[in-house]
Amino acid sequence: MQILIEKIVYPGKSLSTVGGKVVFTDEGLPGELVEIIPIKEKKNYIQAKTIKILKKSAHRVESCCPHYKACSPYQYIDYPFQVEIKKSQLQEIFRHDLKIELANIEITPSTKIWGYRNKVHLHLIREKDGLHLAYHQTGMREEFAKIKECFLISEKMNALLASLLRIIEEKKLDGIEEVAVKESVSSGEMLLILYLNPQNEIGNITSSLARLKEKFPIKGLVGLIRTKKAMKETILEGKNFIEEKAADLVFRIGPQSFFQINTDLLEEVIKDMKKIIPLGGKERIADLYCGLGTFGITLASKVQEVFGVESSPENIVFLKKNLALNRIGNFTACEGTSEEWIDWILNKKIDVLIVDPPRRGMSSAILKAILKKPVPLIIYISCNPSTLVRDLKQMFPAYSLKDIHIYDFFPHTPHLETCSILQRGRSINAGISIAPSK
Repeated sequence: MQILIEKIVYPGKSLSTVGGKVVFTDEGLPGELVEIIPIKEKKNYIQAKTIKILKKSAHRVESCCPHYKACSPYQYIDYPFQVEIKKSQLQEIFRHDLKIELANIEITPSTKIWGYRNKVHLHLIREKDGLHLAYHQTGMREEFAKIKECFLISEKMNALLASLLRIIEEKKLDGIEEVAVKESVSSGEMLLILYLNPQNEIGNITSSLARLKEKFPIKGLVGLIRTKKAMKETILEGKNFIEEKAADLVFRIGPQSFFQINTDLLEEVIKDMKKIIPLGGKERIADLYCGLGTFGITLASKVQEVFGVESSPENIVFLKKNLALNRIGNFTACEGTSEEWIDWILNKKIDVLIVDPPRRGMSSAILKAILKKPVPLIIYISCNPSTLVRDLKQMFPAYSLKDIHIYDFFPHTPHLETCSILQRGRSINAGISIAPSK
């Protein structure tokens, strides 16, 4: 079956219309004629797989990785066009869901388009022909794409993984099931994380991997064992953290703690945030879902008080270490969920609320509390435009969208990271217009 691709829609599907029915396929640029195989047919749409490109777009390039559809399905698109696609996708989502035209929206591209990831997590697949590193196939938890190297991470991380794989195979370290590496951009140090079978022999693993420290700047080797309640962490060698610099501050990052994947672009977000937020020295800021405290800590010296809310026990441990490392004394760490703390936070007469929720967005309890007691300014960092527009729709009775910016944290992937600035009250910024309802 041949189709003409009309556009690429979020989250990365190529769209065509055939006989009044929408067709979604996994690859194809606007204007390309492609051959597809239908995989699943529903009443209003068809899911398909592209098997051949019959007419190529000028924006098509050769992908670097044979496994690119598993980790970075935009690799076949030249980078400037990737940026334009993401911009148009967000505009379309806002137009369709909120009847808002994002007329002058800006997007900050990544300074690096290869080797930008400071973390990688891979599975170990044992087959007759040997041991392989692998990513999950997109949307398939039981199927994997084997890889030899990944161009989204640094050459040093790739070299470490290759050496590790050889040792695991030579020494028959069958207790290692998954592996992750975290790398500090500022120091070059790495944290090697092994996901272990509960029946593993830790001593044998530690001694077998000792020579890796002679070749690579490994600050620590950590073992993680899944239990019914949580991950059990064991320091096998060295430290259980690396340190990263951002905005002239130091952040200690643990094996299970969250830190932005693209360190260089995180710096850009922090710079923009400092421009957006009024920093007169008397402001009170709350940072929900604060993780290691990245945003709150970088703003703390410019405001009166910061309240950071975090539910992950490991994040809390490293948040407190980061407060001590950077000598921050006006930051209150609130241990628990944002739902548990939101009413208490809003009673503190907050001037600015920063929210950086997971992909599922904010809960109805958080939204209801904010609408009941609105703060003057909200900075909403989102990694999922679908849940972003859902939340904005609920907030618009009390807020207006002053501005929104896109950051391309994840080149060669469909992922979108946005920063929305919401102001209390209903007014329209000159750069954003409301489309008439149909």
